[in-house]
Amino acid sequence: MTVHALLIPNVGWPELLARARRLEDMGVATVWVDDHLLNPAHPEQPWLDAWSVLPALAAATSRIRLGSLVANGILRPPAMLARQALSVDHISGGRLELGLGSGYAAADRAAGQDVPFADVVATVAAALEGRPVLDDFPPLAPAPGRIPLTIAAHGSRALRIAAEHADRWVSYGGFGLSTSAHLARTRHLVDRLTEAAQGRPVSRMLLAGSPAVTETPIWTSVAAVEDFTARYREAGIDEFAFYYPPGPMWTDEHADRVFEDYVTS
Repeated sequence: MTVHALLIPNVGWPELLARARRLEDMGVATVWVDDHLLNPAHPEQPWLDAWSVLPALAAATSRIRLGSLVANGILRPPAMLARQALSVDHISGGRLELGLGSGYAAADRAAGQDVPFADVVATVAAALEGRPVLDDFPPLAPAPGRIPLTIAAHGSRALRIAAEHADRWVSYGGFGLSTSAHLARTRHLVDRLTEAAQGRPVSRMLLAGSPAVTETPIWTSVAAVEDFTARYREAGIDEFAFYYPPGPMWTDEHADRVFEDYVTS
């Protein structure tokens, strides 16, 4: 089973780099970085910009894949976002995973631009494929290899966009839901995505492990994590991305060790 990890860039660069290197040593598939103008939960905290962090991580690691989970489509012009992605892919030697989302945080929407998400995705997808994205200008030089596209989607329109363009769909399920309601909503979203995709293959990933989106503590043991993932695999989830490190979120000194044991077992 593929395991990914999401870094929240609310610590200094030395610690963020150390976390990424620990994850690379564990064998995690991808290190993702959260992308917002401010920390949505704690705007008073320090916060590093994802698209400044990603090229630095690309230069400081060698094996692990790197990505935005998810690049905030309202914060940057789509063509510029595509150029940033192509640059990071080049720096990393082809290890970029590009995640895209429409943005939900109030600060992002206040600072961002009013571009329909469908237009953001279409522009970025065209640029990654080497098709023109600006009138009267040649296309951006594409990456040597194909950059996988992950799209976060929950509403009907966004799910249709993901079904059309994404290699991978990602969901956090929902904030503040009970364990049973979260599982039921995830299953419902998977069914809607499958219907919209009409046979087109789209991998399905769940972002989990924070108390904000996972009511039941899962870092009590490896068995608890395995029970959690088994229930969501039955609901149609293929891959899991976990907030890292889990210990500070749960104020549990054992959580980080359980995460490592789960990944390396």
